[in-house]
Parts: sequence; structure tokens; C-alpha cells
Amino acid sequence: MNNLPLVSVLTPCYNSGDYLESCLQSVSAQDYPHVEHVVQDGGSNDDTLDILRRYAGRVDWISEPDKGQSDALNKALQRCRGDIIAVLNADDEFLPHAASWAATQLAAYPDAAMIYGDQYNISPEGQVISECPGPDPYDFHKVLCVEQVPPAQAAFIRRECYEAVGWYVDVTRKTCPDYEMWVRLGRKFPMKHVPGFVARYRIHPESQGCQAPWVEEMVKSKREVMDRVFDDPQAPADLRRLRRRAYGGLLWWSADVYLIQGDVRRGLARAAQALAVYPSLKQWRRLPGYLWVSQYVARHRRSLWALSLEAARKRKAAEC
Repeated sequence: MNNLPLVSVLTPCYNSGDYLESCLQSVSAQDYPHVEHVVQDGGSNDDTLDILRRYAGRVDWISEPDKGQSDALNKALQRCRGDIIAVLNADDEFLPHAASWAATQLAAYPDAAMIYGDQYNISPEGQVISECPGPDPYDFHKVLCVEQVPPAQAAFIRRECYEAVGWYVDVTRKTCPDYEMWVRLGRKFPMKHVPGFVARYRIHPESQGCQAPWVEEMVKSKREVMDRVFDDPQAPADLRRLRRRAYGGLLWWSADVYLIQGDVRRGLARAAQALAVYPSLKQWRRLPGYLWVSQYVARHRRSLWALSLEAARKRKAAEC
């Protein structure tokens, strides 16, 4: 076992009691024998700490105040010992073979700094909503322009490559540490998509991607990452020429998010902004499909969220 690479799974959390146990169970159930689970809690005041105490000996956890997700990740990075690094949010889950898959695929593709697979999107109660394959083939320019979004919870990074581009997460941004790291890694190393479902991404009303203020914070953070690349005098000319395409892609990405949430007004306004910035965007062809989904969600939003919240209440009652 000591010859196998150690897989470190990092989980930042704060008041994550609704879904944390499913996350912990999914890591404990890995069929790979060399995994450490490092949980960094930000001083939760719900039942998060009670759940963590039940996993004493299986989870390396600390609870202390932090400055947000990026700060929590940095603290977890300081504590982890792994050769392979993965970040699994407290409301998401690994499939049982995720760690063994990562070790096998990184050995098979020795030039790749990161490999990523595919994920299932799941409901608050854990039912599969849809399949979400990772973008293939990987293209750094498309990642930078937010035309490709690799699934963060299905991604595994070599420690030595992470260290080569700066070990720590940029704490100046409140969100999107995954995008910032992909861009840092992608400028220096190749990455690889390997087909295979390895993670489950939970969609629920409390998640950041379902809240308009957080969507705008994500846009701000990604724009700052882009500007750092485009303003770098050492960046290749072909990279700097992507600025308007990247700005348009970012605006279109947020339009996608709003339309999928059922916010037709914001979604269409943002799509118009994206096309004004970069008229050559190819993503506009997906607009009719997104409009159909958006109108469906808008009509059924209240009942969908009510069902989700009722499921959470029932789960809480069963635990008491």
C-alpha cells in the first residue's frame, strides 16, 4: 500500500450539516486503500461538528474561523500529505472508485498535470437528475474563455504540478478557486479528460450557483483571472488576442446559469451583452433549448424548491 500514491481529498465547509455526512460517507467508501480526507470547517454553528465527531479517526478535521472558501482550502492544503489532490465540496459526493480511477489514469497519462472525468448532477435527496460529461478534448483556450467548464469535483491534480504553479489558492477572490487554478495550471501543463463517471454534484437552493449575488461574484472573480492573463506582458500574442472572446464567453456562461435557473429576464439580458461584446459567439445556437428549460423552471420553481426544502426537513427529522 505504501507504494501507491496518496490521494488527498480536501473539503472546505461551513454550516454544511444538511449534506456533509453523504460527502464523508462517499470518501470513506472508496475502494482505494490510500486516501486521506482533510476537512477544514470555518467554525460551523449547526450540526456540522457533531457529524465530524462521528467520523473521528476516518477524517482529519479542524474547525476554526476562516476568511472564506479560498482561505479554508489553503489551510487544508497546508495539512494534506497527498501525491494527488482533489477538492470535494461538502454537498457533493465521490463514486466508490473515484480515487482508484484517479491514480490509474494519472499513471496512464504521465504528462497530464490534471485529469478529470464525468459527473452526475443530483437532487438534494441524491437522485440523479442528469449526466454531465466533462468537456472533451480538453482545450486551454476554451477553458480560459469559459467555453469549457471541467467538473471541479471530478478533477484530480498532481501535487508536483500544483506546487510548480504556486501551491496556494488566491485568497483575494471570494469564489471560483477552481477556475483560477485551471488557468494557472493550463498555462504551463497539459490536462486530460478521461471518460468515466466519478462524482455526484448536488444541485439545491442553498448552493452558490443557484443564487444571483454569487453568480455575479463568480463573474467578477473569473474576469479578474482573465485580466491577469491578458495583462501579462509575457503572455503569447495568440493568448492576448482572446480577450474579447473570453469576456463574451464569460457573459454567456452567466446567461446560461440564469436561464437554467428560470430567470429569463436576467438570462436574455446577459446573452445580449455577451453578443455585443463578441458577436462571433457560437453558443447562441443553444439559446432556444435554454429558453425552453428556463420557462419550465420558471413555471415550476416554487414547487421544485418546495420539494427540495421538504426533503431536507424530512432528512433532519429522521436524524433527530
